[in-house]
Amino acid sequence: MKRSILGVLLCLCTVALLSAKPPQDIQARLDAFVDGSPGGVSVAWVDKDGSAFFHAGSVSQGDPRPITPDTQYELGSVTKVFTALLLVESERLGRVSRNDAAARYLLPPGDADQAVLSKITLLSLATHTSGLPRLPSNIGPNPDANPDPYAGYDRPMLVAALRTDGPGAPAGRGMAYSNFGAAVLGEALASAWGTSYADALREHVLAPLGMSSTVLGLAGGAASAALAPGHLRGAAHGAWTFQAFAAAGALRSSARDMALFLGACLDGDGKALNGANTAAAQPMYAADAGGHIGLGWLITDDPERPVVWHNGATAGSHAFVGYCKAAGQGVVILVNDQRPCEALGFGLLGATLPKPRVDSVADAPSYVGRYPLTPEFSIDIRVLDGGLLGQATGQPPFGMHPIATDRFSIVGVPAEISFERDASGMITALVLHQNGAHMRGVRGPLPQPPREVSLPVEILRQYVGHYPLAPGFILTVTERQGQLITQATGQPEVPVFASAKDEFFLKVVEARISFQRDASGKVTGLVLHQGGRDVPAARSAP
Repeated sequence: MKRSILGVLLCLCTVALLSAKPPQDIQARLDAFVDGSPGGVSVAWVDKDGSAFFHAGSVSQGDPRPITPDTQYELGSVTKVFTALLLVESERLGRVSRNDAAARYLLPPGDADQAVLSKITLLSLATHTSGLPRLPSNIGPNPDANPDPYAGYDRPMLVAALRTDGPGAPAGRGMAYSNFGAAVLGEALASAWGTSYADALREHVLAPLGMSSTVLGLAGGAASAALAPGHLRGAAHGAWTFQAFAAAGALRSSARDMALFLGACLDGDGKALNGANTAAAQPMYAADAGGHIGLGWLITDDPERPVVWHNGATAGSHAFVGYCKAAGQGVVILVNDQRPCEALGFGLLGATLPKPRVDSVADAPSYVGRYPLTPEFSIDIRVLDGGLLGQATGQPPFGMHPIATDRFSIVGVPAEISFERDASGMITALVLHQNGAHMRGVRGPLPQPPREVSLPVEILRQYVGHYPLAPGFILTVTERQGQLITQATGQPEVPVFASAKDEFFLKVVEARISFQRDASGKVTGLVLHQGGRDVPAARSAP
């Protein structure tokens, strides 16, 4: 997608004046990235020589406003990094300790639930090791299908969910990404300061960084005129608004403000936040996305050039922030379209996307099978990259972390699975431990997959693209050496196999994919058939 000559000159002048040294092909990469998109992208590049700003695409189809460094975008889960920085600053100022229980700040003194919730600390919430599920149980059915899923969720609901979901949370058993946990952390810190999360964040994080144009999208508030409209599946989509979940994803910012943030990150021991960025970016626990997690930040395991990063998404936006102190470089990418930009961000930094973590399990194939817990409800166990992947009837696949011999915690769910063996040592049954109940299923064989057929590579390449299945959840399809590969947001790559033209199946879970074409034969979308549901997704450009 071509930009105007004036836009190119303005961009080049910005680079020349600030002397930053971004990759020479950065503009070409951005133009290719937004080609075919109804929205645009803003990028801030920061290095030891200064900052530079780049833009491509348009604010929206039919909108004559140019994209500038001050155009505002939703940051989504990048907000969690700022919430973690608020924790670091709150601790430095003596307001909290990271080892405090969140319930200390959210429940009345002497409340009977204080003791049972003491394992959920501020540290565990900032590192996603609290064991709380991704979303609270009282958020309502299918929140991912809600056009503004967090607008009506208030603090009393959050506290009620903590009382309900917290006691059974497997705290300390590994990272399990949780929006719920980030919301609890933000509200606990707000209580510690005796104010709102918005006021605490502004006073202790945003103002010291000079980020005057960065705000929270709160329910009932008016959006800034600078906010770029979001887009989902080619159509305009309204911005998300928040109450109690503000700490998990409510921030809106611009490339100019985020350049200030990156500058502070690269000079982590400077005056801004008194070294809080350096403290937050120390690896602490193995991360589901690969590498390690610090306080909010994710960190790759490259020993020479580790990248500190986080991404975020709402229904109509996508964001990436990453930097490498060893190289003295950082980049922020803001997109007002639900189009993943992580690969672009890592590529600009000269790095590669981390590979999601899979816990290796000794003799993993011995656990494979279908375990019916009732006539209508079974759990299937399969092998993925040397680890185990489970899937219950009508539900998405889940990861499994080994915690003892033949016993596993379920990633993101306060539940465990144990296996039984006979006298010969063969696995014979599975027991699901959840909410005080213990459901047992006898092992049986997995259903046989469809018969596999071969398709020409020219056909396989027609399916390549991004397919948003739900807000913040995108299925990316690529072709590699004659093999079609899929990767869902936050999950490992999974090969798919053709049973016919436009029809594919997975071997690691029970699922099928049907690609759709228009009258001209062009692939326009897909339908994911899984767990008794048929989920459509329109195709965006690769």
